[in-house]
Formats: sequence, structure tokens, C-alpha cells
Amino acid sequence: MALDVYTLFICELYVLGFLSIIMLFAWSGAQYDRVLGYTAIGIIATMAAVWLSSLRSQGQLFLPVVVDNTLVMLAYGMLLCAFRVFAGRRPGFSWLFGALLWVLLCCFPSFFNSMPKRIMVSCLLCISYTAALIILLTRSRACLQITFWPAQLLLWIHLGFHLTRMCFDGGTPSHDHGAIGGSTFSGYVILESILFVIGLTLTILAMVNERTQIRYKQASLHDPLTGVWNRRALFAQAKIAEKNARQQRKMLAALIFDLDNFKSINDRFGHSQGDRVLLDFCRIVKKILPPECTFSRLGGEEFAALFSGSVQEAQTMCEEIRLLAMISRPDNIEYTVSVGIAAGYAPHTFSSLMMAADEALYQAKAAGRNRTETIAPAPLPAAP
Repeated sequence: MALDVYTLFICELYVLGFLSIIMLFAWSGAQYDRVLGYTAIGIIATMAAVWLSSLRSQGQLFLPVVVDNTLVMLAYGMLLCAFRVFAGRRPGFSWLFGALLWVLLCCFPSFFNSMPKRIMVSCLLCISYTAALIILLTRSRACLQITFWPAQLLLWIHLGFHLTRMCFDGGTPSHDHGAIGGSTFSGYVILESILFVIGLTLTILAMVNERTQIRYKQASLHDPLTGVWNRRALFAQAKIAEKNARQQRKMLAALIFDLDNFKSINDRFGHSQGDRVLLDFCRIVKKILPPECTFSRLGGEEFAALFSGSVQEAQTMCEEIRLLAMISRPDNIEYTVSVGIAAGYAPHTFSSLMMAADEALYQAKAAGRNRTETIAPAPLPAAP
């Protein structure tokens, strides 16, 4: 298939210019997200490099060979910075490696005047950058659920193209009329770069949007003060735990914690110190309860936990939490906690266990507070 290099060149400039505008607006609209900012710089650098490459047909070599490819490597470096920031890392200085290496090699006439050598080194650098992007994307998979595989596929195709170019682009100069007087493989390079830039831009926009949605979802399931799960998350996890307990015939337990006389702590020491007590209690609970146990704040000074295990294990953990809270004394503030426990097998639901645990908590309060009470859930009506 014959590709008109000049037409592809004009299309690529148009696409890069349009995508630059889109990314700049997306960057400002996303409160100057650094991932989008680095991507916008990379696209702008690529657009400048494409324009400089057209000067090769006019007999110039320094700008198209040195500056042009240096900008391309800097564009890859900006993408590397974007992916590093997305993965929660600092940009560092590794993104400069490709550009510095290209400038250094261009100081040697044997490299500067040899198109096959330039193509080989350019492909190796592109492959290195793309491999680094694939690794960073894999490490960020926890932030991605939908866009991970499309992004991986795009990068692997780009890497495969440059591997193919290393094998088939021998650096034969093209004598066809066009804006770029490169090798006979230039048409395919321009076409692939257009498709890659479009796909990568859309993929990065989707990745940033998906990460934002996940953060909003996580924020909606956590208590803003203590950082533990909230009521909504607790009952969402309870549905999964009920199903697993039914299948594995395991006991399910509901634990309710209530800080004793918490209003008096706020009245005596202020709400900031009251918040300090809540944070201290959450620290103790998260230290004692196993990771698979869902611990949440129901509201105010009341907390609850979902535990899959025996009553004896639940009582042991709750007693340890109660004793540690009693001796913790954050900022010399004494506080205690009352605990209600209810456990049962299916078909008892977590909601019914919560009602029974609430009754156990009421008994603990009535018996003098700072104690743990266990109650059996009400028997369910017999099935007809």
C-alpha cells in the first residue's frame, strides 16, 4: 500500500495541534493535574519535532536530525513523568536519559551522517521508554479497573512496531516528493505515530478520569475524620460476608463499640480533644482486629465491626480493645468503652445480629459501662 507522506504529515500536525489544545483544557479543568500537564507538554514537543522534520527536504540536517529527535525523546520523557506521577512516584531525572544520549551520539560524525545507525538507536530508545511505561502501568493497576488492558495493549503494539521497524527499516533514503525526506519507511512511522498519539491521549484521559472516580468512591465509603469505613461500607461488606458465611458454614459476629460519656469529654476538653480520643480508639481497634474484619464508624462516638469467627475470639478481641482503651489516656484524657457482641449462623443476617448487639450494648451501659456483654440473637421463626 502506497502512503502519501505529505498528506500524512499534514494530518499529523493537525492531530497533534488539536490534541494539544484538548490536553491543555483538560489540564486546567482538572485543577492542573500533573499527569495531564506532562502529557500536554509531551504532545506539544512532538508537534514541534514533526514540524522540524519537514526541514530535512530542504537540505538541512542539524535541526531535523539533532533537535527534532531530541524533542521526540523529551516527549517520551514527559510521558514517563506522567506515568510516574500517576503511579505515585516522583518524576526524577530518568526522563532526560534519551535526549542526552541522542545529543551525545550526534557529536560523532559517523553516527550523525548514518541514517541506519540513527534509526537503530531511535528504535532502541523508543522501545526502552515504552517498556518503562508498561512497567509503571502494571504497578498502577490497583488504580485502574477498566482502562488497564486497553492501555497495556496500546503500549505493546507501539513496542512491537518499533521492533518491526528495527528489522525492516534499513535506512534507505526516500526520493518521493513529500514534506519529510526520510527513509522509505517514513510513511508507516507517521501513520503509526498518529494512531499512537490519539490512542494514548484518550487512554490517559480515561485513566485519570477512572482514578478520580475511584477516589470519590473510596471517599464516600470512609469516615472523613477517622479514615475507617462508614455505615454504608459496613453493610455493603456485610452482604459479601453473609454469603461467604453461608457457603462455608461459619459464624458471623456483630460488634458494637460506644465510648462512655463522650459528651462530657467534648464539654470538658473541647471538640478537638474529642476528635483526638476518637482517633486514638480507632488506632487501638485497627491494631487488634484482623485485617479481614470490617471496622466502621456508625456516627458520633459509636462504632461497629463485622467479624467472621467464634464468639470466644470476638470476646477476647473486644476485651483487649476495652482494656487498651482504658489505659491509653491520649493527652492525659481518660476514656472507656462499652461493647456489645452478637453472633450466629445463617440464616441470621448481619442486620439481625446488629440489633442483638445493640441490645447487648444497652445491657453493658445499664450494668455500669466499661464492660463487654454478649447476647444470643433472637431465634428465627421456623420455616413452613
